[in-house]
Amino acid sequence: MAVFLFAFACFLCPQLASGQQAAGTNEISSPSTWNYVPMSGRDRWNDYWRQNFAQPGAFFQTFFTALGDQTGNVPSAWGGGASKFPQRFGSEFARFTIGGTIKSTISAGLQEDTRFFRCTCHGALSRTAYAASRTFLTYNSDGRRTLDIGGLAGIYGGPMVMTTWYPSKYTAVGYGVRQGNLAAGITTGIYVIREFSPELKRLFRRRENATESDQN
Repeated sequence: MAVFLFAFACFLCPQLASGQQAAGTNEISSPSTWNYVPMSGRDRWNDYWRQNFAQPGAFFQTFFTALGDQTGNVPSAWGGGASKFPQRFGSEFARFTIGGTIKSTISAGLQEDTRFFRCTCHGALSRTAYAASRTFLTYNSDGRRTLDIGGLAGIYGGPMVMTTWYPSKYTAVGYGVRQGNLAAGITTGIYVIREFSPELKRLFRRRENATESDQN
């Protein structure tokens, strides 16, 4: 449930799903090995802050995931009712923040890039494949593609840590890994949306202009 709600929200609000773009240095064409500029310490801090606290998409992700938990009464021991939603929202916010911290820390140690770069390739299929691969691949300090160890550790580490404050039947290996798999799917969808965000924004602008013309 949370997967579909969040994906739907990101489709309606692509500008929220591309929150890193605000800095003007993240969503650019994929780098070549001769012009790639590695992330500085300030770049890493700014990117960590944006992804986890500053961009609206981070809170939309938390809200819709918590809403899915509320709808599915997960964990059931917490009970239902609107009064339990803040508890689930706080739990999911902690999960995503922990995951983001794991990602940024490991990526800094391994000199992995946490930014998203749009593809220089052409064609919807090639661009989609490139964007989807960003869930598993990133760039190293030489501008070469490498396994995104930090990103994957964050995707799976967040929900695994979350199980420590869940009832004992929710285990890190079981529930944590399943939630990590769902998060990997959501992350892939977000990267694809961000790859095509310029086209999506133009589409929405055309629709808005057409609606205004009809009203006039």
